[in-house]
Amino acid sequence: MTLNKLYGGIMNKFNDYETIELLTNRLKLMKGKEKDFLKVYEFDFSKLSDVDNVFTFSKSDNDKIKKCFKKGSKSYYKTCEKAHMFDWIMFLEDEAIGNILTTNENEEDKTICVEFNVHPNYWNKGYVTEAMVEVINYLFKIGYDNIRCSYVDGNEKAKRVLNKLGFKPFGIDKDSYKSIKGNLFDIYNLNLDKEDWLSRTSKIKL
Repeated sequence: MTLNKLYGGIMNKFNDYETIELLTNRLKLMKGKEKDFLKVYEFDFSKLSDVDNVFTFSKSDNDKIKKCFKKGSKSYYKTCEKAHMFDWIMFLEDEAIGNILTTNENEEDKTICVEFNVHPNYWNKGYVTEAMVEVINYLFKIGYDNIRCSYVDGNEKAKRVLNKLGFKPFGIDKDSYKSIKGNLFDIYNLNLDKEDWLSRTSKIKL
């Protein structure tokens, strides 16, 4: 089945990098405001991943977020568009619970990288997988051929999500992540191919 048949026609290339609203069964993915990002990143995720056996609920230093939104959310998303990024906040009803964003686009081979984080109050409920399915569908719909994600060795939560979604090993960056304790860990890079996704999407179970 071609994308034209699946989606009823291709949109403009990469949709001008507009972060549009996406809906799942339980979630709404849309542009967020400063308060939404501050909520999602309430805790320092580097200390919640179990890498190096570190798991502590430490408050984040959110000065970077406040700086990004210094001129307001409209200005922030204009910056995202110029950087060829998408940046969704995941909402459960009116509560900001997570964030999915893209980075490192390669226009030549139509590849884009995706990152995600969910506030720990909402772990183990299938929200990430549900949201990622919609984001993946959308990114393939607007013209990308490959989507890539990465996780640090020891981050079993991210590994499970990516395996469930069908991402396949692409490469390993040896000793490229320095933990809080100063130890070096590998970063595993995975790729999801558009045709492979289309062949198995109906089999995805949330």
